[in-house]
Amino acid sequence: MTTFDEREQAFERHFVHDEEQRFRARVRRNLLLATWACERMRIEEEAAARFVEDFTDRGVLTADETLIAELQADLKATGIDETLPALRKEMERCAALARAEQRVGLALDQGSSA
Repeated sequence: MTTFDEREQAFERHFVHDEEQRFRARVRRNLLLATWACERMRIEEEAAARFVEDFTDRGVLTADETLIAELQADLKATGIDETLPALRKEMERCAALARAEQRVGLALDQGSSA
């Protein structure tokens, strides 16, 4: 094998690793955001688990803006008015927490910005 081939394979492995990390951070971000929303909507236990699972499943293939709009509709259905900018800010907080968790290798306390 040539040095060029080795470099190419290393680059491909690095690319795959980075993409996997981005995917995992996005899934964790969505889980944290859904958990936050459940707290705001006062959904508990089994219903919360179903909501979180559904939201994270939707979030895999859904664009962020669409996901935020759907979350806003979910919140509104329970009588909670949240602005899109506030939801984007919460999504970014959850994303930052997910990235921090990746760096330290464990789940950190979620907390809430609300």
